[in-house]
Amino acid sequence: MKFTPQLYLRLAVAFCVVVGLYDVFVVASQFLGGNRFVKPQWVLYPDFLTPHSALRAWLEGKLSMVYTDIDKFTEYQNAVYADRFPYVVYFRPFLYPPLWLLLLLPLAWVAVDRAFAVFMAVTVGASAVEGRDRPWLWLATATSPAAVHVVLSGQGTFLNVALMYGGLRLLERAPVAAGILFGLLAYKPQICLLIPVALIAARQWRALFASAATVIVLVLASAAVFGVQSWIDFIEQTRATSGPRMLQYVLEVLPHYMVTPYINLLSLGVPKAVAGGVQLATAALAVAAVWWAFSRYPASIARSAVLIGGTFLVSPYMLNYDMLLLMPATLLLYEQGAKRGFLPLEPLVYAGLWLMPTLCMGLSRHHLPVASLAILAFGVAAVLQLRRETRIAS
Repeated sequence: MKFTPQLYLRLAVAFCVVVGLYDVFVVASQFLGGNRFVKPQWVLYPDFLTPHSALRAWLEGKLSMVYTDIDKFTEYQNAVYADRFPYVVYFRPFLYPPLWLLLLLPLAWVAVDRAFAVFMAVTVGASAVEGRDRPWLWLATATSPAAVHVVLSGQGTFLNVALMYGGLRLLERAPVAAGILFGLLAYKPQICLLIPVALIAARQWRALFASAATVIVLVLASAAVFGVQSWIDFIEQTRATSGPRMLQYVLEVLPHYMVTPYINLLSLGVPKAVAGGVQLATAALAVAAVWWAFSRYPASIARSAVLIGGTFLVSPYMLNYDMLLLMPATLLLYEQGAKRGFLPLEPLVYAGLWLMPTLCMGLSRHHLPVASLAILAFGVAAVLQLRRETRIAS
């Protein structure tokens, strides 16, 4: 059988439909209490409960506790959600800057279940607006395995998708608007680490200044609402949680969800110094790749994919639900490869990455933490696709 572009695209549609229907079934089953095929999750949207309880603590005049005393804040969550948590939890820090509380502020006065429904509607809706020109792509992304973990955990990754892809789409024709969208991403700093590198390499000064101005405005606004002390406490907490206790928590509770070289290697028993060295090497590789891509090539899906893929190689703490950010680029690179011709094994790289947010959990339990390898393979595919593009004239 000859694999034509049309056949490749039909296979992709069939693959996404089958996987998507299963994913919808999993999410529906969880919210209905599970069934014999799907084991109920320990608690629904736990990662949304934490910021919502932080907002509740602020309303009660207890915001300082959120950043200065993790144990006390954890006890507070145990009391607030005693009817939800099936057992007492011992470490539930709020690791986001006050920017995130500012963006979620309208939900402070809304009951948690309704607040979660509004939160998901707004974030999913934002990604739908960004994907309105390619509804099939958005639908596939919204029903991907990564989306399952976003919804069940209560994360805001759909918002990350809207802001990142919206910024990249607007970068050439509306750099100020693009910079504002990039600036809004500052609520989750690890997603933003390579954006300044990309903007400087591309000489997108207006976007860079707009991004910086947006961050400054958000910091000042959050300081006005929550107090300057909230930022001082957050910075101190960031320093404190970068130590052994946070690492122990990650290795004991989250290793099956982590998709970075550092944690994947530590979970295999590799010495910390070696794992850290590998993480630094991949981070340096990502920085170099993004600089090369944005300084030498015009805007394209491959150039954007280099940035997004590199983002996962810089921060040592990225989880499977963050991988939703990779999914639109995965689909677009696949479509481009189907039309131009695939590199060897390239379709398998995309298929494996698509399933990895769920596969990584089972593979890690069998001592095969390969998520970071799948992301690295995606980055290599993006770089090789980009080399087919015409370079910017010197």
